This record gives sequence, C-alpha cells and structure tokens, in this order.
Amino acid sequence: MKYHKLTENAVKPEGFWGRLMIRSMNKGHSDMTDWALDYIKFENGYRVLDVGCGGGKTVAKLCGKVGSGKVYGIDYSDLCVQKSLKANKKNVLCGKADIRKASVSELPFENESFDLVTAVETYYFWPDKLNDLIEIKRTLRRGGRLLLVFEMLKDDNDPDRWKKVEERLNIKAVSREEITEMLQRAGYQNIRTHTKSGTSRLCAVAEKE
Repeated sequence: MKYHKLTENAVKPEGFWGRLMIRSMNKGHSDMTDWALDYIKFENGYRVLDVGCGGGKTVAKLCGKVGSGKVYGIDYSDLCVQKSLKANKKNVLCGKADIRKASVSELPFENESFDLVTAVETYYFWPDKLNDLIEIKRTLRRGGRLLLVFEMLKDDNDPDRWKKVEERLNIKAVSREEITEMLQRAGYQNIRTHTKSGTSRLCAVAEKE
C-alpha cells in the first residue's frame, strides 16, 4: 500500500506522499539528468525552460550552466512549485530563476523565448503529446533545442519490464523509434537519440529549424 501511494504521486504530487515522491525524484533523477545534460553545449546567457520541474533540482543544475542567463521552471502541481521555489530560493531572489504553475499544453511564454527546453521524466504524463511538443516548439527560438529524458525505455527482451508502473499510472514506456517519429511529426529537425549502456535511459535532442 505504501509503495502504491508513493508511485501514484508521480503523476501529480500532493500531500505527504507527494513530498516523499518529490524527494525521491530529486535523488533518483539527478545522475540521469547529469548524463543527458552532457549532450547539450551551453552558452553564457542562455534562457532555458524546464517542463515539469518537480522538486527543482534540474532547475538548480541549469542555473549553474547558463552564466548570466535565466532558467524558468513550470509544473502543474502546487506542491512541486512550492518545493521548487524553496530549492531555488537564492536564484529566484536574484532573478536567475523563475518558477510558475503552468501546463505544458499552454505555456505562459512568448514565441521564441528560449534557447533550450528540458523535460526530465515528464513526457509520459503529457495530455496531448503531439500538440504539447508543438507548443514547446512555439516557445523555442530558431535553432533552439529540446531535450527529452526518459528512464522507462521499452526492452524487446523484457516486454513486461514496466507493466506494473504503466498500468498503475496509465502511462506507456517509450522507444527510440516512437520518440523520433513524434518529434518529426511535431516539426523538429536534427533529431538525435542516445542510450546509456547497461541502463534503460534514453535522451533525445531535437532542434527548431
């Protein structure tokens, strides 16, 4: 029962179990996020958006990479926004970070606002994946990039690996081919995917033409 309560709060963290899930995600996603961010060449002054910022650890990592730039984080969970604001208090106070409650389906930003948009382990939960990718593309400048990061990668040798999580959360693991196709349909260019040997990790980097 405890495991189920914790797992269910991966969708939209709330209350006691949500706080535990946020702590777990901050810890569990950290190394994977570092691995994926190595595929991005950052420049001083970058403006970055983290979609589904959770407990704010990725926002903090990004703040350390953009120099004089600025990092925005959005999440549709009130608890996640609260925790992310707390985790990034200094950067928020000095204007380097901005955390807001918002949905990926309706981003509260102007066209061509960002050099980079990141999404770590959140794509599974998006309500309309194709249109949400298009909405993100709207906020990217020309040549801007999207970084998607996943841990639930389909395994042909173990097709039921993620079955329990998929059924409980009503989500689906992804494949390299599916993500590439979806990004192409959304109009992205120069799509590159990477996996890490010995893990189920996948990251995809795509550009706005």
